[in-house]
This record gives sequence, structure tokens and C-alpha cells, in this order.
Amino acid sequence: MMRYTLLGLAFVLAASMAENGIARPERIVPNQPYYADEFAMEGEIAELGEERNFEEVFKNYEYYEAIYDERERPILFRAYRRGEILWTERYHYDEQGKLIKKEIIRQGKPPETIHFGAP
Repeated sequence: MMRYTLLGLAFVLAASMAENGIARPERIVPNQPYYADEFAMEGEIAELGEERNFEEVFKNYEYYEAIYDERERPILFRAYRRGEILWTERYHYDEQGKLIKKEIIRQGKPPETIHFGAP
């Protein structure tokens, strides 16, 4: 009985991710870049859409890159247009894995830092 409950939960999670356009890489290697031609915001964190290889996305007008840490959390997200970086987000987490800070760098604008949680 428990097996069906977990299977159902996995199905709902997968369907939810597909609806939101989020599709994490199947096997994440820390500090390796992953690419997609779309993304979605999951709270304050940008998440890749379906993973593509660099040769596929580089042909696109816009594409996205994410780098993950050892705990499979995004630590860097970049948006590109015609090969130029439009914006970059760097994510910082506490020991429990909660997002505590996001640094945003946008082309032609001063860097911005957003702090989360208690001061």
C-alpha cells in the first residue's frame, strides 16, 4: 500500500514540475554547467526547464545556464541573449539548506543583494 502512495506522490511531483516548466537534470554533478532554453521561478530561485546540451541552446536567441552544489541546490543561474550574459543570480544557503542571500547582476545595472530570513 505504501508503494502506491509513494508512486502517486512521485507522479504528482513530476506533473507539477512539468506544469511549471521545471525539469532538473537527471544526474547532477556539482559545479558543472547545465543548460535549457526555458526556466521558471521557484520562489526566489530560478530553475531550468528541460535540460539541453550547450550546442542545442547556443543556437537559440535566449538560453539559460545553472550550476549546482554538492547538495544539488542551484548556486548560480545565468540568462543569455545571443551569447551575452543578460543577468546572473548567485544563491547562498545556510547549513540547513535554506536560502539566505541572493546576489543579482544585471547587464548595465548596479549589483543587487537580497537577504532572506531573520537579520
